[in-house]
Amino acid sequence: MSTDPTTVLNNIIEKIEKYALSQTKPDDLTSQRMKNDAKSLIKINPSLAAMALGLIASVEGDVNECVKQHTLSLQLGKDPILNINHAVSMKTLGHNAESFRLINKAMNLLPDPAMAIPIYLMIAINAGEYEKIQACEDMLKAKGVTSFSPDIQQYFDDVNTIVMKAPLPFNIYPAIASILETINLNNNTGLTEYALEEINGELYYWTLVKADAETITLMNAQLKDALGQLENINLDEFHIAFKSKDISIRVNPDTN
Repeated sequence: MSTDPTTVLNNIIEKIEKYALSQTKPDDLTSQRMKNDAKSLIKINPSLAAMALGLIASVEGDVNECVKQHTLSLQLGKDPILNINHAVSMKTLGHNAESFRLINKAMNLLPDPAMAIPIYLMIAINAGEYEKIQACEDMLKAKGVTSFSPDIQQYFDDVNTIVMKAPLPFNIYPAIASILETINLNNNTGLTEYALEEINGELYYWTLVKADAETITLMNAQLKDALGQLENINLDEFHIAFKSKDISIRVNPDTN
């Protein structure tokens, strides 16, 4: 295995991404190997070593260790990449609101925020920060950007669809996202994704989780109760529910 620090760090991050996307935890042997690799960086760059250990803790599902290591990384270094990866770890752990707070801070520290826009949008949309996403799109267009990557365009299209078909005060979307986050964390269903679907002219927002039918039913009952406590908010044409990832297919509504 290469001992080049950059290669070591990239190898760790590549493995972390695979575990995060598949929502699986590394076995004990793999975790220990990744930690040993991360610790090999301590004498060379202690802040990056701590960051790597924080990322590893995120896919292990260890919130306390994750926060501890990322906090240490930020005490040891000033590189905005430390803030970005702290935000990524919080997203992996399902803490979307905190993840957005961290990525928003990181964007203000970057000399060129454009480099982190894909991560920013991915985190912002799961935190319900639709106003910020629309502002980002407007900012890019004002700078003359007329073409976006498919992923970035998808985020913009999805937010514009939600705002058009389910027009609510912008502060309500993060409140709904917070409700979804709380239920998800309480039921320990891990990293969430979302999907939009239009049925009979009405918009459905699915929060996709890895859970069995019984847990999904319980979470949706909890969601119904929580949404019912939002005052003066009409959700008759904006249906929000949890759905199993195993049986879900992303469907993008026709916005024409």
